[in-house]
Amino acid sequence: MKKLFFIVAALMPLVFTSCGGEDPEKENLARKADSLQAIVNAKDSEIDALFEVLNEIETSLGEISSRYSKVNSLKQGNPEMDSRVKGQITDQLQQIDQLLAQNKKKIAALNSKVSAMGGENSKLQEFINNLNTRIESQEQQINQLMDELSVSKATIKQLSDNVNNLTQSNKQKDEIIAYQTNEANKAYYIVGSYKELKNMGIVNKSGGFVGIGKKQNTSTEMDIAKFQTIDRTKVTTITVNQRKAQVISKHPEGSYELVMDENDKKTVAYLVIKDVNAFWRYTDYLVISSK
Repeated sequence: MKKLFFIVAALMPLVFTSCGGEDPEKENLARKADSLQAIVNAKDSEIDALFEVLNEIETSLGEISSRYSKVNSLKQGNPEMDSRVKGQITDQLQQIDQLLAQNKKKIAALNSKVSAMGGENSKLQEFINNLNTRIESQEQQINQLMDELSVSKATIKQLSDNVNNLTQSNKQKDEIIAYQTNEANKAYYIVGSYKELKNMGIVNKSGGFVGIGKKQNTSTEMDIAKFQTIDRTKVTTITVNQRKAQVISKHPEGSYELVMDENDKKTVAYLVIKDVNAFWRYTDYLVISSK
């Protein structure tokens, strides 16, 4: 490029002296000078473009280093890496990967252009080689970081599996407890005439003399399928609608009340459980019989 500059400089006085006349030889020299100046300008523009690309790569390398430091900081500051941190790390790595790919593409294009210029640009080629070495070094760092994160992901997955197993185990325990609680709260009741209940094997009569004064009692073996099932903690009112109804099963006095029908004082409308714990203290079965 220096040679071109000196040639143009040498031709310039000849060009200026041609202004006084129209000497064909001088005009020819002027055209050559213009052509050489155009070549010099083109070379300068090409070199400027190359250095612009080099500056872009340099800036990009600095950004990659910054993002790499940020990923390391996130990783070290959050060893368990929750979903928010993992999202930030993934975003940074994606940006780094894009920057590395762009830099490698630009370096390849620069190498091609510089090779076409010849040996006079050895210093520029050396600078490009140094940039390429830095890019390769950064790529190795990122690959190592990715390997470390892969190990971390495996560890996180194991921890996540452990938590899921624990959650499942706790869920099963909760289901068992809920089932046991539900079973423990079950109570049973049946309402019917003495004849109906006797035929079902639920009540019988004992005591008295020759059939007189005998009392109804619950049988020792009752078919639970004949009873209605309720939750004792939720149901405190039992519909009766039976004339001269009485409670046959054993329940403490004062823990319940038989409420009579307003229109028929001989008919029990319903039974109200006033003290749940006391009412079910001796038995889980409520038997209401009518004469």
